[in-house]
Amino acid sequence: MERTQLAKSCLSFGQHRLRSLNNAMNQTAPTFAELGPEHEAALADYVAEFEREGETRIHGYFASPEWTHAETIKRLQDWSNGEMLSGFVPNSSRFMILNDRIIGNYNVRHELSPELEQCGGHCGYSVRPTERYKGYGTLMLQDAKRFARFLGLPRLLVTCGVENVGSARVIERNGGILQDIVCNDAPTANLKRYWIEL
Repeated sequence: MERTQLAKSCLSFGQHRLRSLNNAMNQTAPTFAELGPEHEAALADYVAEFEREGETRIHGYFASPEWTHAETIKRLQDWSNGEMLSGFVPNSSRFMILNDRIIGNYNVRHELSPELEQCGGHCGYSVRPTERYKGYGTLMLQDAKRFARFLGLPRLLVTCGVENVGSARVIERNGGILQDIVCNDAPTANLKRYWIEL
């Protein structure tokens, strides 16, 4: 799929998914969206919560803290369009929104590099610390699977640290089949690698 066509298709997917979710769920149910200007305060609050909890990494979120909100939106759109990659593969980010708060985020890589095949996989996601163990991770990975199908991927490689029991459960609930456990130097010594057929 050409980049311009992919960009239009990704936007169409996001608009369709939001309409479908809003029609199917009540107002207190989470929805998924690409980052927009209206999310500036919510994103700042989301990132700050991880910092308060001493978590230095938000899985699936690669924006620099030095970027303005507008720059972050632009860079995420560029990456989704296969532009300004700087060593990344094309990738798309979406955010789970509930009552004007960002509950979580996920990122789907459109293809795998050798490094991603070994460590990062197709998909990374995070749930804010105060909203964990409520089923939101499972919902996000479900939406990530739909988005990956839309991109034409036949299956997803998803990884997690061997100590991350919660993430392993999320992956397994979404059909993840453990392939192996690999050893890496950083950032996680041992990783479980799961494949999810789409």
